[in-house]
Amino acid sequence: MSKRIFRSAAHQELFDRQGFIVLPFVNAAEVAQLNSLFDTLHPDIGQSGFFSGSYSADFEYKKKASDEIVKVFSRAYEDLFIDYTPFGGAFLYKVPGANSALAAHQDWTIVDEQEHVALNCWVPLQDITADNGPIMILPGSQYDNFNVVRAPTLPFFFSGNEDVIHPELIPMIVPAGTAVILNQSVIHYSPDNKSAEVRRAITAGVKSAGARMKFHYRVPGRDALEVFDMEDDFLISFRDFARDIGQRPYLGTYQGEIPYTMPQPDRERLRQMISDMKTRAGYSMSQPPRSMMQRVRSWLSRV
Repeated sequence: MSKRIFRSAAHQELFDRQGFIVLPFVNAAEVAQLNSLFDTLHPDIGQSGFFSGSYSADFEYKKKASDEIVKVFSRAYEDLFIDYTPFGGAFLYKVPGANSALAAHQDWTIVDEQEHVALNCWVPLQDITADNGPIMILPGSQYDNFNVVRAPTLPFFFSGNEDVIHPELIPMIVPAGTAVILNQSVIHYSPDNKSAEVRRAITAGVKSAGARMKFHYRVPGRDALEVFDMEDDFLISFRDFARDIGQRPYLGTYQGEIPYTMPQPDRERLRQMISDMKTRAGYSMSQPPRSMMQRVRSWLSRV
């Protein structure tokens, strides 16, 4: 069990069980402030697709966006978390079109997950619908069924079997300013934006206070990973994100090498694993979580 990071014991219990939690986060004025910042930093949206601010080669843009996002989120962070450290943020936006999906994936292993926790706070800046590219989550996929390390030079344990994963994902249909807070190891996906408007959201990170950031690099041709200690801002520090994440890091401090072979269960084993994950999380196969939907409806009825 990782360190506690939520102030509320009920929030911590639900997060530990599901691998994510949906909570009110920023208010209408803060959403407006962040939308204004988005407009200032993105005068030209460009063509259809999915875009993350982290991919940019402009460090000043990334730093400005990250600092301002953390500043606005600080109130909500203090309300929700204890013994935590924020590690930046970025805008995620989907320009409508058939190539705006984000494939099913898990976020990188960036802390020692036996001792600490790293969270992804996904916060939309407009109401999310089934058409504008909701984040979709596999409940319970944070459970440590085996020792999986996640890195850009490694496949996912479900690679090649995404068709088994997709039917079991739960869409997060939430209002603007809500946070979908994910354990970094949870499997998630986002379909194409089929609406007429750019879908705007933010991803921001929070980790256990004192947790050292990590990055893993697969040694070519060997069942081994090189481990690097990284600075807290390393996710926005790559000069050419798409190229650099596939190469041996020029950032960070080399800490040594560990043996590692990626587990790759066959399709039947994967189906059973998904069933076990969702059951432990309180979900049935191919059915939305009544408890989560009730929580969202209850909150909506009060605002």
